[in-house]
Amino acid sequence: MKKKWLTVVPAVALTFTPLYFQQVEASSDHPVSETEQSNSEVPERLEPILDIAPEHQPTLKIDSVGLEVELVQVKLNHFGFETDVDGIFGSKTEEQVMKFQKEHDLMRDGIVGAETWTALLDEERQDMFTVDHAISLAEEELNNDDLIFSSNGELYVDKDGRTFYNLKASSKSMIEDGGTGTVGFYNVYSDGEVILSDPMNK
Repeated sequence: MKKKWLTVVPAVALTFTPLYFQQVEASSDHPVSETEQSNSEVPERLEPILDIAPEHQPTLKIDSVGLEVELVQVKLNHFGFETDVDGIFGSKTEEQVMKFQKEHDLMRDGIVGAETWTALLDEERQDMFTVDHAISLAEEELNNDDLIFSSNGELYVDKDGRTFYNLKASSKSMIEDGGTGTVGFYNVYSDGEVILSDPMNK
């Protein structure tokens, strides 16, 4: 089999913030409460909003109204931050958003922007974008039969609010020759973009 080798290109510098999982390993900085471990119950009429990536959700703040506000209120209640689910972004909702932001190490501004949306929808996004899916996207994009991919299982968000997995690419032939096999690391995004990067956990 003819072997294909990767071309080394400069890594893309991005600012990353780890997302917190429904099931978190011992190394997580954010303990998961019993409330977070339960499944989120989003009303069926609000489910279409879940298909929209966090970075494309509207920015919500005081006086915002609509289904997106209602979804935020549902999710706040799911995480234990009680507020009325009425689709109106009032002072109580703002207060609970700030408490949620504090618990998730986000800027406490009471505004639901990309990063807050990402944290609120973490469970749903994880269900839709799995490690196996990321590996499949990497295999399809790089199209190299000599490569095998692995991940630490963590879902990350970059400075633009886009979610991705950091995959290690290893060469099967190099492993067979007694080497470590590691040839690079890639950030794989849910939209299929694959970017050569550095390992997230060195």
